[in-house]
Amino acid sequence: MQPLEQKIIALLDRNLKRPFNRREIAEHLNLRGGERKLLTRNLNQLVRSGQLQERKGSYRLSQQHRKAEGTFSIADKGFGFLRQDDPQTEDLFIPARHVGSAMDGDRIQVNCRVSVRDRRPYGQIIRILKRAHKQLIGIYRQHGKKAEVWPLKQKLGGPIRVDRQTEIQPGDVVEVEIERYACGQYSASGRIIDLLGAADDPQVDIETVIRTHDLPYSFSVAALAQARAVAEAIDESEITRRTDLRQLPLVTIDGETARDFDDAVALEKLADGTFRLWVCIADVSYYVEKGRALDRDALERGTSVYFPGYCLPMLPEALSNGICSLNPDEDRLAMTAELRFDRTGSQLESRFYPALMRSHARLTYTRVAAALENPQESGLSKNLTEQLLQMAELAEILGRMRRERGSLDMDLPEVEVMLDESGAPFDLVKTERNLAHRLIEEFMLAANEAVAHFLTQKGWPLLYRIHEEPDLLKLQDLQQLAAECGVGLTLGKNLQQALQQLLVEIAEKPEARLVNQQLLRSLKQACYSPKNTGHFGLAADCYCHFTSPIRRYPDLVVHRILKQVLKSEPKTSAQSEGELQTLGTECSARERSAMQAERDLVELRRCQVMADRIGTEFDAGISSVAEFGFFVELDDIYVDGLVHVRTLQDDYYHFDPASQTLIGERRRQEFKVGTRVRVKLIRVELWRRRIDFELVAAAPRDEKSAPKRDNHDILS
Repeated sequence: MQPLEQKIIALLDRNLKRPFNRREIAEHLNLRGGERKLLTRNLNQLVRSGQLQERKGSYRLSQQHRKAEGTFSIADKGFGFLRQDDPQTEDLFIPARHVGSAMDGDRIQVNCRVSVRDRRPYGQIIRILKRAHKQLIGIYRQHGKKAEVWPLKQKLGGPIRVDRQTEIQPGDVVEVEIERYACGQYSASGRIIDLLGAADDPQVDIETVIRTHDLPYSFSVAALAQARAVAEAIDESEITRRTDLRQLPLVTIDGETARDFDDAVALEKLADGTFRLWVCIADVSYYVEKGRALDRDALERGTSVYFPGYCLPMLPEALSNGICSLNPDEDRLAMTAELRFDRTGSQLESRFYPALMRSHARLTYTRVAAALENPQESGLSKNLTEQLLQMAELAEILGRMRRERGSLDMDLPEVEVMLDESGAPFDLVKTERNLAHRLIEEFMLAANEAVAHFLTQKGWPLLYRIHEEPDLLKLQDLQQLAAECGVGLTLGKNLQQALQQLLVEIAEKPEARLVNQQLLRSLKQACYSPKNTGHFGLAADCYCHFTSPIRRYPDLVVHRILKQVLKSEPKTSAQSEGELQTLGTECSARERSAMQAERDLVELRRCQVMADRIGTEFDAGISSVAEFGFFVELDDIYVDGLVHVRTLQDDYYHFDPASQTLIGERRRQEFKVGTRVRVKLIRVELWRRRIDFELVAAAPRDEKSAPKRDNHDILS
């Protein structure tokens, strides 16, 4: 096939749902001169060979001669979609009759077809290339002499027939291995391989989420033995090779329940008005050698996973909570970034070195915020209080500089799940992000950026934290939503500044949460890569992760590279870009799995709390509207739920997609984003993570505005 023919095929393959005429093909392929003259000849050849179909001067790929591969995604009603590897390629619809035995997440191959009735493309699964689920978690049920396991994930289909088990009670959570997959009228069958426990046991919930997301939950024997063998005392010879910072007033600032402390900070405001900042990060790489058992287990995890009341650590506790944790009044090894900033927040100097340090205080966000609000009654020493005030001053300067360059401070609420002694949830409490959170965040961002610039200037291959620019087409939906909220958004050259200005202008409006969520959906996900494309969300041209090696594997990789550079090792000892690319892809995937697992358990805990409040009325605001109803967010605790349109008995409602509004046919009552309502909780489905409300009353649109939320960055 000629190069031009390949370009034509690739273009039409990415746009299966629409045909292109000759002029459009030439414009999309940026053809000039002689190539335009050859286009007609190439198109005719592709039609004659059966690879293209031509109708009324427009061309599309011949679906009857095409196969495609990708991941199968199933919908609730039984049909599904093929998601191909190329993100620019549209999903291909697969009718329920052509799904066969495929399950959600399977790697599949399909024959591409075109509907005779409406000329729309669809797929027919012809082969399962790789099964996503050989085991799954479900609820054990009995019906007479028969037994079955219902998957906890509704997307994984109906029941799996199993042998009846006398030692397992109906309602228990089990793990089942699939021996035959469901197909057509035939049910799936399998065998129970593990009993997790009763469905109402909070620990079973955690284990269920861990296994559902295939998270490693036990360390290898070799890794545990290696962790136990780590000496608790620091070798004297290592002390002499490091910069001694034990007299520096370093402190850790973390949450009340934190147990692993991987960063400590100290600050000095100099006579000329500049600031000298020390950011000391636990030297995990000293204890976790590349290629050994601890390193292999850490790489397999990629990240620590944090559930309410429980942590699945990347490293054994002997390291993460022991020798690597910067516990107060204990000597620890650290990698240090020493930075000097002027009064505007510009970095003047940077130094990086291995250090010996000692944390002089274990502070919490709450205590630091109280000290900054009322220094005279902080309960801390005068010197420490003065240092915290200077830290707050520098943090404000750095934050202002970031915002001016276009860094996006997203406005999304957080809720803490309160647990009893058994680990069961009993309440939801809104968490306040205070100045102490932002103080530490600014210092960590500054250190990450400084390390990335230093290693880049040295010319070493590096695992960057990148965040690519968003697709402008996705931002058009955000632009329309902003306009409906009375705020303008210009999608031009200064996109970051425009988006940041939007966040500022929308902050006081009831629609603030929806706008923030729509912006987040419009943005791409940050990931790890050796190719530095910059970090859009932070408006940083060079950024990496350095500050959390206890809980993130990419930070550990950056520490190792930094040490190689400081030791003046030859660049030939560096990892290749190909190795770093593979590593970045793996770590990004594991990060996404961990985030989804955390989200799943938090959603389950929210549903469990709300299950005890059936019949309770709440004040809320509408957060989004669809044809089937509207979603509401409860005040203060940020619980979302659906008010289905069928529960609106006072009128017949039509959905206006242009204004995203449900409008009553007779009374003209409108429900749109920001409308204040009072709702009653009527149903909670735990394993579907679904909460349903019914409308009690609607308030005037501007009777009460949504509560103000703090801005904070969630993309770094």
